[in-house]
Amino acid sequence: MTRMSEKLQTNFLLATMALLSTGLFVGCASVQSQPNREKGLAGLFGLQRQDNEPGQELIDNVDPLGRRTFNRLLLDDLSPGNLSTTFAVRTTFAEDRPAAQAAYGEGQQYYNQALATKDANPGGTDHLELFQGAANKFRLAAGKFPDSQLEHDALYFEGESYFFSNRYVQANRAYENLINRYSGSRYLDKAEARRFAIAEYWLALSDSGAKLKIGDPSRPNSGLATEARRIFHRIRLDDPTGKLADDATLALANAYFKAEKWLDAADTYEDLRRNYPGSQHQFHAHLFELKSRLNSYQGRSYDSTPLVKADGLMKQIVKQFPSKAREEEEYLSKEAGMIQHLLAERDWGMAKYFEQQGENRAAQFYYQQVAENHAHTKFGEEVHGEMTRIAELPGKPKQHAKWLVDMFPENDKTKPVIASNPTTQLR
Repeated sequence: MTRMSEKLQTNFLLATMALLSTGLFVGCASVQSQPNREKGLAGLFGLQRQDNEPGQELIDNVDPLGRRTFNRLLLDDLSPGNLSTTFAVRTTFAEDRPAAQAAYGEGQQYYNQALATKDANPGGTDHLELFQGAANKFRLAAGKFPDSQLEHDALYFEGESYFFSNRYVQANRAYENLINRYSGSRYLDKAEARRFAIAEYWLALSDSGAKLKIGDPSRPNSGLATEARRIFHRIRLDDPTGKLADDATLALANAYFKAEKWLDAADTYEDLRRNYPGSQHQFHAHLFELKSRLNSYQGRSYDSTPLVKADGLMKQIVKQFPSKAREEEEYLSKEAGMIQHLLAERDWGMAKYFEQQGENRAAQFYYQQVAENHAHTKFGEEVHGEMTRIAELPGKPKQHAKWLVDMFPENDKTKPVIASNPTTQLR
């Protein structure tokens, strides 16, 4: 398929969807704090666009929270106020520097006027339309002059303009586009802070039981919590040494915990513990990983890893955070007792299983484990009697139909690969 035919298909799609989307778009609430007061829009000289590193596309494809889709077409792009810009950006065939510079200049005017309007009337809504106008101009400028300083600046201020006009889905996309194209951007910290605020807002909406609201540009049409978790996940991957990396990891883990996705929560808390040892969230990560591991344990018939890890975490918490451990002494004491009980129950169950099979030597081993490691549990109180009783039984089960087994010759001893005499040839 040629590029021209792709553009024609896009044009047809945009026109069709525009007819379907008219009248669907409504206002929304805000997550904003004080607006960024930067009046100057100076560029960053010498900045080059960063293409994905080799293998990055594969990583995105297998990412459990979904690949980055920073160039996706959104329903909000087809609203009456955005449609013409979307059409212009999606049908641009060649670089047009003069048009990009003109659009960027108009975007600056809209942006500064919007800031002044918001300052003059903080509780009003007149600034929203101005910010949306600025976003459209910056988006158009970026589309007409790719791989440039102007595109870099325009992408950031496109995101800012959408953010301050309460169009958070489009704002997040613009920030993602900026980070993908210019990973070393001087706007990186600010863009990630905006995305973090957006994700927190979406999680709060989800927790409040907000219903689906088609056409609300402040939130996705579905999957509020899922999209919020995806943003936290991308923040920590896109900027693993950034200011918000450990905060995003904690927020993601907490979101999993609230959703009762225990294994995902436990693994994310563990990631925080191991990769951010200097984080202020270390105690929280230890404590809630412990809770997540215990919640993920399904019983003695299943994997013991959650219990084993929980036991190790308990010891680490007491050793590494003695003062905070004392504050949580009641909870930790209760959980420590339960962990020991469950571990003893597993060993006791294994001993009983082997005993039923007549493998008394193996059973005795597990009884010994209970005696040595879990003496203070109810199983530890009973184990010595079981060990005394089983010691008098044969170590292995009696061979049935021995006469039949004896009819078959024993296998010859395996010959060595290399003969002891180096002059002897292999046969």
